[in-house]
Amino acid sequence: MSSHDRRAAARRRAWGRGPMILRFEPLEGRALMAYSTSAALPNLVDAAFSVTPNADWNQTVQITGAILNNGNAPVPVGAIAAIYASPTQVIGPGSVLVGTVNITAGLQAGATQTYQQQIALPPSPLPGMGTTDKTLFLGVRLDPGSIIAESNKNDNEGVGMGIDQAVVTITADRPSNLLGTSFSVSAPNTTWGSTIQVAGQITNRAQGDAPATRAKIVLTPNGLTPGGTNDITVGSIDVPAIPAFQTVNVTGSITLPAIAPALLAGQGAYLISMIQDADHVASPIVQNATMQGLGLDTAVISIGANPAAPAAVPRPDLAATGVVTPSTALYWGQPFQVSTAVQNIGQGDAGPFKVEFLLTGTGGAVNQSIYLGSAEVAGVKAGFTQSIIQTLQLPSRLPYGYNISSATVGRIIAIVDPEYQIDEAVKTNNSAQSAPVTLRLFGSDGSTTVPVSPPVRTSQPAATPNVVATTVKHVVVPKKKGSYKIPVKHKTNVVKDILNYPSTIGTFIKNVVAPTKAKPKAKAKAKAAAKKK
Repeated sequence: MSSHDRRAAARRRAWGRGPMILRFEPLEGRALMAYSTSAALPNLVDAAFSVTPNADWNQTVQITGAILNNGNAPVPVGAIAAIYASPTQVIGPGSVLVGTVNITAGLQAGATQTYQQQIALPPSPLPGMGTTDKTLFLGVRLDPGSIIAESNKNDNEGVGMGIDQAVVTITADRPSNLLGTSFSVSAPNTTWGSTIQVAGQITNRAQGDAPATRAKIVLTPNGLTPGGTNDITVGSIDVPAIPAFQTVNVTGSITLPAIAPALLAGQGAYLISMIQDADHVASPIVQNATMQGLGLDTAVISIGANPAAPAAVPRPDLAATGVVTPSTALYWGQPFQVSTAVQNIGQGDAGPFKVEFLLTGTGGAVNQSIYLGSAEVAGVKAGFTQSIIQTLQLPSRLPYGYNISSATVGRIIAIVDPEYQIDEAVKTNNSAQSAPVTLRLFGSDGSTTVPVSPPVRTSQPAATPNVVATTVKHVVVPKKKGSYKIPVKHKTNVVKDILNYPSTIGTFIKNVVAPTKAKPKAKAKAKAAAKKK
């Protein structure tokens, strides 16, 4: 018998005799391997997050938050928290990074870091958001680049509202509407080179607060309409911020030019006007001023020759060159740079002036164009050229009534001395324009348009009238047979009862009205029926 068979037979005999006894080697004296459930690592989690609840595109909001290290080791160098704006509650492909927070290196286990800072919202609606969609989500993503090792990466974002998520309701600023409601000049008859006093009253006739601005004082040949290309600006007065539907009074001293400007030479009578918002801070739209009339924003003034006028001097002639814009598309709400140059091809030196930049359609019409900014020029000597590089920004929102798609074409126009403060020999060469440029919404999917402001409401909403309740003795309620009235004992406040109208007419009649006395015939019938019984 083979050894294998002998062992098998021995095992069968052993099982037949009873249970086998297994022997184990004792573990005493042996060294066991230690086992650790996890290494010492930090773990970043958001503890709180909030944001300014209402703001408009491209506006600055304040975020406040707290970050907790609930791991078992300090936070190493390099950790950050990224703040994203999203069209949905989930940080995804359509989200935009709007800010970061540096997490303190060495933040101990169990310790919390709080933060508070300002961030700017995206300049326009994000992909997936319609033009009228007013909900923008902000979310926090901890360690977005996975720079540090953590014990748990699954709680770095998307925990919930108030913890690492918040909502901003996109709210457009309400528009203002500045109008002159009184205007006068101290000296209706004066001479060139004299100083006059002007006094005006400006009313904000709209539902939005108007920011501080500047009103320019212009002269126009009598018989022409102020606010056009025949105006010569002779000065300006500061206008403070004006709340909705409020009025301010302003005054200022204006020194007239020593000699009549070329455009006004040979005239004797002029219109002097106050044109509000000269710097286009209340509205970006550049358009011909709509004057209210004499005594409101315009007055008549006669200006005679200056007996002490200086001798005539050579006049400058400022000429604009082309405007160079970026070769890529321009985005609504975002800054960009343009360059241009101003040449003085006249015989005299030019003093300080400004260059205004406007956005127009491809046709280049200035009326209804959009103001983008201006550059201040200290002056240009005769025969010299001044180069200008200016940073501009397309607005994030346009006035009510505009409908511009997410991709359109326009031009940038530079206007030299737009207020005609420089007495030039020629004014027809004071503007230049760019080649057509493409205008786009930031990140648009092509389905949205440039956001617009609410419409201007030029009157205050009517106050809700106080309803005066009247107590009456009788209220007749039509019915098929007979009528119902409220007896004296059921006097009631009718307005109150109607406002608390019950769920059924039956209940109303039962609680409010009572049947009148039966008519004589009906009463007789009732008595006869009672006798028969």
